[in-house]
Amino acid sequence: MSIVQIGGFYTANNLGGHMAIPFAAGGAAMKMLRMLYKAKKKIGTGSKIAADTAAKKGFTKTSQFISGTAQKTHSGTMKAKKLAKKYPKSAAAITGAIGYDIFDDD
Repeated sequence: MSIVQIGGFYTANNLGGHMAIPFAAGGAAMKMLRMLYKAKKKIGTGSKIAADTAAKKGFTKTSQFISGTAQKTHSGTMKAKKLAKKYPKSAAAITGAIGYDIFDDD
């Protein structure tokens, strides 16, 4: 198989003997995961700050609600992650359908 470049990626082994397409796809996926983890961390710290501020101003029920919602959201994302790992094709189909629905011009 010759080295032919299609769309910016080599389709055959490059000079180092490694396939370029899996590395490029894996790198893009890892970049997306890093961005998601950073966003999740910022949301968690933001909700913690909001709950602390509400508690200090005397709104204890509001603080409890914020903390409970943050914990339930975290457990929900963990369950979604487990399901996506268990059923990757279904997760990809659902993600594709949502993306198509969002970006469709109709």
